[in-house]
Amino acid sequence: MVPGKDRKGLRGRFLVAAMTLALLVVAVGAEAKPRVAVLDFQDNSGSGAPAKAITDMMTTELFNTGMFTVVERSRMDALATEQRLAGQGLADSTTAVQMGKVLGVDYLLTGSVTQYKYEASGGVIPLPFGNFSGVAVGSETAYVTLDVRMINAQTGEVLLTAKEEGAANQSQGGLAYDWAVFGTGKAGGILGQATYKAVTKVVTKLKTQTAMRGGGDVYNVLAEAAKTVTLDAGAVNAGAQVGQLYLVYAEGKAVLGIKGEILDVEKITLALVKLTDVQPKYSRGEIVKGVDVRRGDKAVPFHGDPETVKIGIR
Repeated sequence: MVPGKDRKGLRGRFLVAAMTLALLVVAVGAEAKPRVAVLDFQDNSGSGAPAKAITDMMTTELFNTGMFTVVERSRMDALATEQRLAGQGLADSTTAVQMGKVLGVDYLLTGSVTQYKYEASGGVIPLPFGNFSGVAVGSETAYVTLDVRMINAQTGEVLLTAKEEGAANQSQGGLAYDWAVFGTGKAGGILGQATYKAVTKVVTKLKTQTAMRGGGDVYNVLAEAAKTVTLDAGAVNAGAQVGQLYLVYAEGKAVLGIKGEILDVEKITLALVKLTDVQPKYSRGEIVKGVDVRRGDKAVPFHGDPETVKIGIR
């Protein structure tokens, strides 16, 4: 029988150990996130696109994914690194590596606005009654295209690329958003909407490609039966939660370089799985999109729009 004093001491040591373990888990999770610096976008559209505002929007959306640790703009400005080196461009890998070392990041995200266009059209619909000649109608359409690169700050290698267009079209009327920074009146609002669509498309592609290239933790399919999939991703080892989506893929053929070296391995997207039961070290979920999942396939967390996922064939 343990005396009361000893029981209190034992309980205290247990609480300290539990708190230490919790802090370690949090620290490991934080360290697992790649550190990214978003450099000011360049306006190559010839239309006066607000590149600074688009950079801020991209930074916010990357942070909101929860997959990246994004360097604060104030830190970058304080170092004055971006202004000093961005003018040289990032064609030189040495420049990228130098910038990455100063900022202490894993990746640099750079991009340009290649299209920033607003079109308006209108006309008159005749009325067959009254003294009115007709009703004036009109529509506006905006197109924004972003070309983005993610660069390995240690080697200067371009890891990921994404080129996406956002379009917004609506008839004369109220705006869904008020993006004042993109201009005044209706044109600015529609251009803001189109920009936001392009940004979210880019971020979705970056999230998926980063995870599938090893930018995030990769888990395994343990079993599949009746559209129920078991993964070795649990609450403790993966931070999994009920309702979370996982992208399941199989590794295909190796991509060989000119000298026969393995540059990459093809990834074949097989399914999206939504977790329904989460245990400490594994979880179960139902297939919401796709088929042909087998034991040994790979799985990564997915944070984008399920409608953008294209299912392949093994």
